[in-house]
Amino acid sequence: MLGSGTMGGQIALSLALGGAHVTLWGRRAEALGPALDRCAEDFDFLVGHGLTDAGDRTAVLERITPRADLANSVVDAGFVIEAIAEDLTLKRALLGEAELAAPVTTVLSSTTSALSASALQSNLRRPQNFCIAHYAQPAHLVELVEVVPGCGSSDRAVAATTALLAQTGKTPVTCPDIPGFLWSRIQHAVLREFASLVGRDLVTPKACDTILKVGYASRLPAMGAFEHADLAGLDLINSDAAKAVWADLSTVADPADTPVGELFSNGKLGMKSGRGFYDWTVRDAEAFKRRRDEEIIRRIKFNRDAEAGRPSEEES
Repeated sequence: MLGSGTMGGQIALSLALGGAHVTLWGRRAEALGPALDRCAEDFDFLVGHGLTDAGDRTAVLERITPRADLANSVVDAGFVIEAIAEDLTLKRALLGEAELAAPVTTVLSSTTSALSASALQSNLRRPQNFCIAHYAQPAHLVELVEVVPGCGSSDRAVAATTALLAQTGKTPVTCPDIPGFLWSRIQHAVLREFASLVGRDLVTPKACDTILKVGYASRLPAMGAFEHADLAGLDLINSDAAKAVWADLSTVADPADTPVGELFSNGKLGMKSGRGFYDWTVRDAEAFKRRRDEEIIRRIKFNRDAEAGRPSEEES
């Protein structure tokens, strides 16, 4: 696991929970201790919510080995995942270094959410061994992982990536190597529409988020977009009313032309700066993240109970 930040640590824990032995590499040795501490905290959080057993703590955490030497980190690796900053030049350089030190059969991967798989593999000596595995935050909780082959990726690399994810409890979905893959495209499409409406003074950010969380998203675990279209009837989706909605949807091509750009230009970057669409100097950002994680866990437990034929906590 290349990268000991939030994402790298969460992915390392996810893999270790699935039984994999993980070397967690960080460029700075002093960052590895805090990374392992976060893994332990995340494990304890899972125990507290009944998603794993406290008795497995030592075994799981001992499957994560910290190292600051890149060559020794990958020398025996069968699979390498990179999770550093979203910078194409930096990622290419690190993947290239790892490729030189790893066995010739090692599959290389990146958890980028936006950079092209074809671009990332273009400087590799063995581009056929590369395939993106895009985890979403929080990576130790979200079950979906996008598998994105580049133009030079081999079937073996895709199969190995998919197999590792499935073996460690994830749901892999193969996606095309297009900007944003699938997950981020949905996310940006929703944000673009809502930001455009906010920019037209038709609605507030809070109203948009309420519609999404309390309304639309509440049925998504049970029904996808195409399932809903079939349920509603494709005659309805082709109706004049639906065509009017499609015609009115935002086509803004640059976030700078929405309130996102205005906030950015004023240094309001969201939680990291204290203000964005919301004032995070009065909202508790850490409590917000905990509630997010707890809601994901509630849905995971509901789905597991449903698959096992047990009454869920919501039904009991």
